[in-house]
Amino acid sequence: MQLKTKTINKMSFSFNIKKDKEFIQVSLEGNLMNKQQIQGLLDEIDFYFEEGIKKIIIDLSEMQYMNSTGLSILINIFTKTRNRGGEVIITNIPEKINQLLIITKLNSIFNIEDTVEEAKKILI
Repeated sequence: MQLKTKTINKMSFSFNIKKDKEFIQVSLEGNLMNKQQIQGLLDEIDFYFEEGIKKIIIDLSEMQYMNSTGLSILINIFTKTRNRGGEVIITNIPEKINQLLIITKLNSIFNIEDTVEEAKKILI
């Protein structure tokens, strides 16, 4: 199993990627408020697409805040993955972010599971 970590900004945002045989697990942490924070993650996801990975679990358990830019990045990842015939499942959504997904009706678009373990069962 491979682990990549990149911290973008001390106070705001970081991500970890764990690669499994069939999927990657992306864990987001902190506050996601602008696209510059996430460019490294998007580059990493593109790398895994090139490697043939088409399934992604996004774990939001350590996210504190996300604005509309953060939501658009989730949509971007979802769209890129679906266009390649893949699947994205979002897990461990904090209440504040879940409310944002409900208000924007994105909760009806994204595949959402309570835990990473539940998401793994669906993807494997």
